[in-house]
Amino acid sequence: MAGDLSSWKQLEMSADSAATLLLLFVSPLMAAACVQLLLAASLWLTPLSEAAAVAPLNVSRAAAETPSDLWMLSAAETPSDLWMLSAAETPSDLWMLSAAESRRRRDVSSREINALLDYHNRVRSRVFPPAANMEFMLWDEGLAKSADSWASQCVWDHGPTQAMRYMGQNLSITTGRYQSITDLVRSWYEERHHFSYPNRCSGAVCSHYTQMVWASTKKVGCAVRKCSNMKVFGNTWKEATLLVCNYSVKGNWVGEVPYKRGKPCSVCPSSYGGSCWRNQCSPKTSPRRLTRL
Repeated sequence: MAGDLSSWKQLEMSADSAATLLLLFVSPLMAAACVQLLLAASLWLTPLSEAAAVAPLNVSRAAAETPSDLWMLSAAETPSDLWMLSAAETPSDLWMLSAAESRRRRDVSSREINALLDYHNRVRSRVFPPAANMEFMLWDEGLAKSADSWASQCVWDHGPTQAMRYMGQNLSITTGRYQSITDLVRSWYEERHHFSYPNRCSGAVCSHYTQMVWASTKKVGCAVRKCSNMKVFGNTWKEATLLVCNYSVKGNWVGEVPYKRGKPCSVCPSSYGGSCWRNQCSPKTSPRRLTRL
């Protein structure tokens, strides 16, 4: 040990002497570069105990980049928005979320958005009796984000309560896999078998269908969440896929009919300028398919 210490001191003295000579005989720029090299060399000799204190920062960062934790990122449409965390308000809260967190976000793709829109508009265009004032339905990102915010709660109920005063909402849930996102909304359409125009329902519920075909409801936005240990009708579902669709304007007003009966597009709002597409009041240009970046 003493021999090693002596050698180390000699090495230090040699390094100091070398630095002094460089400062005297080499240009200031070269001297500065050499001093930086000596400092870098000294870092390699930093004790392991000091390096260990830095290691947990890297481990924590890696943990937040694993696929299971990426579901905690909010519904971001641009890279800058990815820094907005939905489940955690501060970095310290983020690390408190366990790997068994009950909410996992799954983006609704552009293809799924178009599938949902096509499905809704096909249903709306084929109502019987025909609708005279059925408006063409479009996707709304604001409604989609509000749907995602509610779906993130993984609660089998409508909400939030305040929003239900001006916004319509349909929910669907499944425990198994599905071929297409439209599989999750097909049960809403099946309620038509129990609905009789203008507002008679012979089944347990028809309100999902009537919201789909409410004439003045022309905007929809949906979100999907994977939920764990979710309470559904008094039972706990270990794994569930929850779909939330929000609508504007709100439908299902008591005492009102979903649409006016008559020749398609014969009673369209004046804002459409008489334009009709697939039995629906529509913009003058044919609606384009939506692409989500």
